[in-house]
Amino acid sequence: MGLFIGNLQPGITTSDLLDFMEDHEGITDIEIVKRRSEQGEVRFGHILFRSGECVAKAIKLQQKRDLHGSMVSLREFVSRADNERRSDGQPVESDRRQVDRRHQ
Repeated sequence: MGLFIGNLQPGITTSDLLDFMEDHEGITDIEIVKRRSEQGEVRFGHILFRSGECVAKAIKLQQKRDLHGSMVSLREFVSRADNERRSDGQPVESDRRQVDRRHQ
């Protein structure tokens, strides 16, 4: 389970997204996707969490929607890795940035 973060400005990094979500537990993976469209480059982020409960808590508690001068949108999603993990019971390899954000 994870969050989709839309409307990212150029120059936003995975570290910026991690700082943006700094108060939330259970983050396991962060990815920024860039795509070209007729209107220019479209950028959005994916933040994966250990559980659906962590996602729900992050959405509920995330009051700050401004990220470096841009109002971002947050939306919950189910990742392909979660879908594949459910079907065969094994985790899926990822080439994204793996983040260890355990709050001890």
